[in-house]
Amino acid sequence: MDRMAQTALNSLKMLMENQTATSHNLSNLSTPGYRQDIVTDFGSIYLNRQNGVEPRIVSSRNVGGFSIEQGTMDYTKNPLDVAIDGNGYFVIQPRDGGEPSLSRRGDFQTSETGELLDGAGNKVLDGGLQPLVLPAFRELTISPQGEVYIQPIGAEPGALPQNVGIIGTFSPAEEDRLKKTLDGHIRIESQPNEEGITTIVDIEPNQQSKIVSGFLEKSNVNAVEEMVNTIDQQRKFEMHVKFIQMAEELDSVGASLMRLPGM
Repeated sequence: MDRMAQTALNSLKMLMENQTATSHNLSNLSTPGYRQDIVTDFGSIYLNRQNGVEPRIVSSRNVGGFSIEQGTMDYTKNPLDVAIDGNGYFVIQPRDGGEPSLSRRGDFQTSETGELLDGAGNKVLDGGLQPLVLPAFRELTISPQGEVYIQPIGAEPGALPQNVGIIGTFSPAEEDRLKKTLDGHIRIESQPNEEGITTIVDIEPNQQSKIVSGFLEKSNVNAVEEMVNTIDQQRKFEMHVKFIQMAEELDSVGASLMRLPGM
């Protein structure tokens, strides 16, 4: 009977993780460029007697998976709102530190020091992985290749725009496997080499992404789908709780049948 309970408990654990991911998706429904967490990527771990445990199959999750489906494009007319059309990502420096990461969030703004930031406060990096700093400007335009042109304050009327930098973008190759790391940012998944040593894969902007200015990509989370998942997970959770209660009852009945008369 313990195997029944163990199977149900393992399923309950997975359902709780599913519900956590679903809640996180719903909470980011209005976050520009957010990529939906995927909760259906499972694997199995086989535990054998050599490790001193009973032979069991235990479900495990390959964490970090996300949907690459493009979100809806919203026309804002704001020159600092940009989106990537098709495959690709902006390269950012997370505000809490760590290695550079990838993002689809394009609601840009400038700080007091002129640094280009996204809506979450992460620094937008240029093609050389340096923070992009913009001088004070009167007008700004961003080309499809990510080149930033401005009309500085005080410039003569009709003066040519100045190129002040390029927004770093990265379009992953087929062999690049992307995943969300523990801090919630997207990075290239490290792969072990022939010697079994895993090293961090650095992000190198390749400027292969197409940028559209004046548009903002919405989250690719489907609210209706996530709500249906919430209800389904709640019903499955209740079913597995009843399964554990049934295993307990069967164990109690079996123990009573094995008692000697008069004991």
